[in-house]
Amino acid sequence: MSPVAINEALVQSLESIADPQELIGEIFRRFGDRAAIGTSGQLTGCVMVDLAVKAGVKPRVFTIDTLRLFPETYELFAAVEKKYSLKVEKIQPEPTKLKEMIREQGEFLFFDSKEKQEFCCDLRKVEPNERVLGTLDVWLTGLRSDQSKARAGTSRFEIIPHGPNKRPILKVAALVDWTEERLRKYCEEHQVPVHKLLFWERDGWRYESLGCVICTTPIGPYEPRRAGRWRWFNALEGGDKECGLHVVRKDEV
Repeated sequence: MSPVAINEALVQSLESIADPQELIGEIFRRFGDRAAIGTSGQLTGCVMVDLAVKAGVKPRVFTIDTLRLFPETYELFAAVEKKYSLKVEKIQPEPTKLKEMIREQGEFLFFDSKEKQEFCCDLRKVEPNERVLGTLDVWLTGLRSDQSKARAGTSRFEIIPHGPNKRPILKVAALVDWTEERLRKYCEEHQVPVHKLLFWERDGWRYESLGCVICTTPIGPYEPRRAGRWRWFNALEGGDKECGLHVVRKDEV
């Protein structure tokens, strides 16, 4: 497959495709395995996989396996693999660096400070994600504008620099304007495999954002959807919390 230039002309050509199923299908037809859907098991990623298959393509799909995911997360990926006859690539942290971090900082360093939480996320999530991005020209993400204040201005298309050579990658939020309600309705109507915890509820408490098993808790009836992530930092100034996957790194500025 001949390479396709990642530039504003490409963005303009894709902007004309309003339907997300057509958009996702076109991306995989143009880029093949140089495009991939990255998902943590949220509804958005699962719906994108279903849309890709309905568009007549077999998508490349990956997840960042921090080695601390919920058992239900691994169950979901097994169900996705079975339903769509594909393999979810599980990208894990580098073993030597992980052992060194735990030896020097402790297994539960993320409780100590925001800096240590970010360090843990960087090693377990960001570095593995950077590795898989090295094999991609297009990264389809599950970002949506309704997920948090920080994500309210998320663009459908963004060209981001990758690696020391600042190689351009097209980051696509194909369902950026979909709501949680719309996703749930789609999953029900099309029998899309879903994460069991996203349908768990007890006395108004529920999960809406999922990450590592220790760093994710349910949210209450009046809490924002990411309040359950690293809950012990909720009292800090600024309510938006990110693991680092969707934040520009200092060396990219």
